[in-house]
Amino acid sequence: MSEKASATDARAVGFTLLEVLAALAILGLILAALSEGVRFGQQALLIQARAREVANQVSPVDATLRSLIGRAWPGAVGTEARFLGTARILSFRTMLPDSLTAARTRDADVTLGVDASHRLYLTWLPWYRNWIIPKPPPARIDLLANVDHVEFAYWDPSLGLPPGGWVTGWAGTSVPKLLRVRLVFMKGSGLRWPDIIVATARDPWSF
Repeated sequence: MSEKASATDARAVGFTLLEVLAALAILGLILAALSEGVRFGQQALLIQARAREVANQVSPVDATLRSLIGRAWPGAVGTEARFLGTARILSFRTMLPDSLTAARTRDADVTLGVDASHRLYLTWLPWYRNWIIPKPPPARIDLLANVDHVEFAYWDPSLGLPPGGWVTGWAGTSVPKLLRVRLVFMKGSGLRWPDIIVATARDPWSF
């Protein structure tokens, strides 16, 4: 075989520098796309895990608040509703869920607020029509940490056109038909939760 034929055969089975560079460029693009896909998948998993963590923390508190507010005592004939609310603290008479009390009665005077340590707390004192012994101090449970503050608002049907609007305070002989709870969390906590809006619909004769 001649030297000329050998050179021709070598070029036939080899690659030029341009072809090698083009292949490397394509491979780089493929690897970059795969890397971006993996990074996106990791971020999606982290977001999903964080959302599940937030739900595990806040969802039971949401359910507790809805239960307490939904059972707020609206008063009865000849009596006044025990309800006093501001933009930051709320006190009212309600019926506690079984999980919160082992007392003979589930009826209680409760207070909701956020303390100086940024904890959403609930205090309650069992309600009896006649106390035979001096009243004990209210029991307390911390519902949620990393809460900067809580914002309460109360629906007043006498405001606005059409009738109705939110106010930041409520005191009187009646209970607002709607109550909004907004949890504002500490910066950097990663916690977010939609407003909790609850209708008070307890039968006044059930107390």
